[in-house]
Amino acid sequence: MGPPRSTMPKKSSQGQHTRDTKKEKKKPAQAPRRQAKPQTESEETNQIDLSATIPVTLQQLLLNVFRSALLNDVYGGNANVAKNESSSDDATPTTTTDATSTPVSRQLDIKTLIQTIKSHLYNRDFDSAFTDANEDLLRAYALRWSASRALGYAGVFRSLLKVLMQQDGGLVSSTGSNHVVCIGGGAGAEIVALAAAWRDLVDEVEKGEALSAGVAGVSLDGGDRAAAAAAAGQGSVPKSISHPALSVTAVDIADWSSVVDRLSYTIRSPAVMGSRSHPAPLLNLGKGGEGEKESEDADGFAVRFRRSDVLSISEEQLKDLLHLGPSDKGNTTVMVTLMFTLNELFSTSMAKATAFLLRTTDLVQPGTLLLVVDSPGSYSTLKLGKGKAQDGAESATVQERKYPMKFLLDHTLLSVAEGKWEQIYSQDSRWWRRDVGRLGYDVGEGAGLEDMRYQVHIYRRLAN
Repeated sequence: MGPPRSTMPKKSSQGQHTRDTKKEKKKPAQAPRRQAKPQTESEETNQIDLSATIPVTLQQLLLNVFRSALLNDVYGGNANVAKNESSSDDATPTTTTDATSTPVSRQLDIKTLIQTIKSHLYNRDFDSAFTDANEDLLRAYALRWSASRALGYAGVFRSLLKVLMQQDGGLVSSTGSNHVVCIGGGAGAEIVALAAAWRDLVDEVEKGEALSAGVAGVSLDGGDRAAAAAAAGQGSVPKSISHPALSVTAVDIADWSSVVDRLSYTIRSPAVMGSRSHPAPLLNLGKGGEGEKESEDADGFAVRFRRSDVLSISEEQLKDLLHLGPSDKGNTTVMVTLMFTLNELFSTSMAKATAFLLRTTDLVQPGTLLLVVDSPGSYSTLKLGKGKAQDGAESATVQERKYPMKFLLDHTLLSVAEGKWEQIYSQDSRWWRRDVGRLGYDVGEGAGLEDMRYQVHIYRRLAN
């Protein structure tokens, strides 16, 4: 039911996406026009700006996390090495006592695994591709598709985190943890993208607060008050800035727990290759040790995985997903995401998918954002009506009708649940394009990066 199901057969037709832009490429001012398009399509609806991006060096660190976590059998989280080896330049230790690592240096056969996945998807055998897939297939899928999607998601999340920060009692001033629920997020793209966006947000906040502290510590005559006070024993340099906390719950019908464990560990690993401007780890906000595997217990950024079918989940189970348990009473769900997932939910059962959206509406608090990203245009059109002849009829009388996913989504949230949501952004077709010349990602044949075309719709829960 997750993101892999709704997009894999569709994303394979990259040529059609390219043909959609040929007319624009004939005109010299193509780039400015693509940038201006989102602002003119729906000016009254779009209340926010989704043009934010994260730095290319941070994008590269994001890709390195995927490679370090998933390409080799052994990664930092399952190797029996001491924490004081965290300064090693290699994320994969050369020695280990882990009996499951045989051989230590084995890498996934990406080419063969990707071909197997594509074959399952072509035959629409989603159980073999995901639900019943072994760990190697799931890791290969995440390396091939989740990494590219995470790059595209990161900018969207960066924009929305800024929106949440600017709301009353925003993220930075929150004393609890800000909770994001990713429906269909087991493949890891949302988790790593949120980590990268959170890193960029915290870096920006730290720079602003450090600048303010520096200005406050310098007197008009040029003297450094903080340094003078420290020398006189009257004070010290301001203590480190406290960070708000973010927790992510990835929900999926398939068992992605191993992939999530690998990624959540590697997000905190200092052994991943970084750069001067963005060194590893991708995130190190918690009080726990560097590379803390039990990320649920670490402050700053916590990751959880829940295997569940949201179409058949009970009311109490859904409530637990959205609000966590009693031990997590400080968490507040600020965003629910459906990334390349909602179209598959509607295709599986329109009635159950609609009921899921309405139940979620009743459980989330005012101010919560609902983010829906899916394939654009006809790739997300649902067919209703079987076209079969009725009893005694000579020909079929039931006409098959097609409904865009966006129509069903708007009908559910803005008509059936009238007055409970406001649409703050909607765009039927949007591109994210990678920086080909500056990003490197070598994980094997058939697993390169790709651009992403998608539709995006964002809603904010209103007070009842």
